[in-house]
Amino acid sequence: MSKKSIGLIWVALAAAAYGQHEVDLGKSVVYSTTGFETEMRKTASNPSIVTAKEIEEKNYKTVDEILADIPSVNIVKQGKDSIIDLRGQGDKAKQNVQILVDGVQMNSLDTSMTATPINTISPDSIERIEVLPGGGSVLYGSGTSGGVVNIITKKGTGRKATVGFDHGQYGSNKTNVAVGESFGNFDVNLAYTKNNAKGYRDYDKSDSDYFQGDIRYRISDTQNIGFKYSKYKADESYPSMLTKEQVDEDRKQTGMYSGKLGKEIGTTDTDKNEYVLTYNNRLTTNLDFNLTGFYQKTTMNTKMSSFAENSAMDVSVWQDGKFEDKKWGIKPKFRYSYGEGSSLIFGMDYINNKATRYSGTTTLMRGTTSLSETTNDLEKETISGYVMNNYVWGNFEFAQGIRYERANYDVGRKTIRSNGNNDKPISTSSDEDNFAYELSVNYLYSDTGKTYIRYERGFTSPPPALLTNKDKATGEYYLNNLKSEKYDNFEIGVSDYIGFTSFNASVFYTITKDEITNEMASGMPPAWINNYNLGKTERIGFELKAEQYLGKLTLSQSYAYINAKIKDGEKGVYNIDGNKTGTIDLSGNRIANVPRNKFNIGANYRFTDNFNLGAEVVYVDDVYLNNQNLGGKTNSHTVANIRANYNFNFGLSLYAGINNLFNEKYYKDVDYTAASTSMGVTKPAYYSYDPAAERNYYVGFRYSL
Repeated sequence: MSKKSIGLIWVALAAAAYGQHEVDLGKSVVYSTTGFETEMRKTASNPSIVTAKEIEEKNYKTVDEILADIPSVNIVKQGKDSIIDLRGQGDKAKQNVQILVDGVQMNSLDTSMTATPINTISPDSIERIEVLPGGGSVLYGSGTSGGVVNIITKKGTGRKATVGFDHGQYGSNKTNVAVGESFGNFDVNLAYTKNNAKGYRDYDKSDSDYFQGDIRYRISDTQNIGFKYSKYKADESYPSMLTKEQVDEDRKQTGMYSGKLGKEIGTTDTDKNEYVLTYNNRLTTNLDFNLTGFYQKTTMNTKMSSFAENSAMDVSVWQDGKFEDKKWGIKPKFRYSYGEGSSLIFGMDYINNKATRYSGTTTLMRGTTSLSETTNDLEKETISGYVMNNYVWGNFEFAQGIRYERANYDVGRKTIRSNGNNDKPISTSSDEDNFAYELSVNYLYSDTGKTYIRYERGFTSPPPALLTNKDKATGEYYLNNLKSEKYDNFEIGVSDYIGFTSFNASVFYTITKDEITNEMASGMPPAWINNYNLGKTERIGFELKAEQYLGKLTLSQSYAYINAKIKDGEKGVYNIDGNKTGTIDLSGNRIANVPRNKFNIGANYRFTDNFNLGAEVVYVDDVYLNNQNLGGKTNSHTVANIRANYNFNFGLSLYAGINNLFNEKYYKDVDYTAASTSMGVTKPAYYSYDPAAERNYYVGFRYSL
């Protein structure tokens, strides 16, 4: 989309503004910075908040759609997976950004093959999403160098009912129903969403069901107990990547690689159940207690078929996978208030996470069938304790925090082959001890403004699946000596309201030692995996956000800049026999899948109390495809969306919108595969593409009692 088109939209919307009004500052609060309700301006950070009202106004369909509009968030696509990236983690965001639902961690234990399934929650059930970029290790432990995303679901009192329906251009239909009622001191809320989603490309579809039920009992004015159960079930199919020739021929096709690369199709079935028990009690006027207990079970079954009947070797491959993740834990914490607004927060976390990963491969080559089955049994048990002191002295707030975390690992792996050439089973136990620290100063220089400086030392302990490597020559697995990542984050920021404008800005610098990375080759032998620590990585950047309130018109702008690079690191070079022949120096290279620049501009004009029109333009910079910076970069893209909402006085709302208004052609994902030789066959280097949707529309309604 041209700059001229963007400018015309902006001028047209701005010209509609009439008059000014004062900003209603209210009492904006955030929960995720301390685990308790805290005024936003009294935190040494600039979190981003998305409320249920915004979710309804912008008609979001999935969680990753919501997060994609936040300036500090970058969505990294890996096949069907959406990885939520903060502060330039790239592919590592699976490990270095914590995704929480009501304070309970969603991240998968095994991040080697799958990403956290973040779209297992219906946007209709979300009360707010809090995004804390850059840290949170003292309160949340391992894996927060990018930040924390906390999704808070709807709860409430009294009678209510909502029904809605949404239709998208490619044949997607979504239906949601929610009801709530209070019986004395009991509050009951139920919600169900049925989503038959069809994507832009052929064979891209998902049929999912989401249910959430919670009940709360108000024991007294200062004490309550609650229980929540949620279930998500989905059947998904997804097309393969395309060659450039196929993109030019038909961007929407399923995908069939020409010649020797063959055809690929895949399916995934996901089943997730979660149980959460919460207890809150104000023990005294100065002492609050919160307890969360939870159990999660996620099962994913995958199937992938690959055919290359026209190749020199006439190969067909069928792959079956099963990922089962079980997690339970208990998280008690206290907040003791003292002095004039000071507080001491202390607590502990116990989490036991077990995962089983099974993969089976059937290969038919030249009329001969071979079977291979690999089973991983993974367990990570963590116990931790933390203290965070927030001391208020006049207009200054000082925070000091420390956390100790111990992780115990049990890892088992075995491979069985039909030819009897089985790997030697691996079984090991180990442990990791880590500390996190935080120091910050927040200065409230006016009734609306603050400026802060913060330092944090955090860590990411290795996921258990990464504690083994696969030998390139023999194909057997062996134990490695991965270390925990350690990062130091420095940040300064400011936020304020001036006239009719609110704004915030943050500048950060993060240096990470022993960042975990990997190099791998999949498919036919000699497939191999090498997980190892880089020397140092560095991320420098800033984030800006502003809003103007001009009568009926609200304008918004945001900009994020990140320079993420490898300071010290290398990659091994191997010959066809699996012998290491040298290294490639990665120092100075950009980290893959991290855009340097991203900006959003938006506008919402309220013609009447019932009718509003909105638009936004999103620009995402190009990214390198890998840490070697081989194969170049993806193209940048600019996408514009418009929407309209009309609310009748009797509870009915109608909405419609157009995504990618100017029909920008870009890619969700681009892969580069270097030239390789396997079993006497040499494959040249090639690119593969996953095209993003062209211009498309949606319509829907929502009715509330």
